[in-house]
Amino acid sequence: MARSKNVDSWISELDPEHRKIAGRLRDLILDAEPELKESIKWSNPAYEKDGNVCYLACNDKYVTLGFFNGAALNDPESLIEGTGAKMRHVKIWTVADVPEEQVTAWVKEAVALNQPAER
Repeated sequence: MARSKNVDSWISELDPEHRKIAGRLRDLILDAEPELKESIKWSNPAYEKDGNVCYLACNDKYVTLGFFNGAALNDPESLIEGTGAKMRHVKIWTVADVPEEQVTAWVKEAVALNQPAER
């Protein structure tokens, strides 16, 4: 799937450290599942395939990688935060903090959660 120019613009407006983090997360997300549709939803990059999968958000201190069905994800290192019924997130403070292998695994698992159950 082609990268969204709107997401390019969103990332370009971030401060340099957050730009590196968001860019790395974006690469990992799209490499893990090239068929994800990338767009801006709720003013942030969102990724979907057969439903919402994950999103990026940013504040002054960190970049958030959120999963719409994050409560169902395998989290062996206890990196995922949140207490909602379904949604969970990970806060990334520096590009060195990006858990690359785990992000790839989470994206693949989150996509699989959106697949219809076989009958």
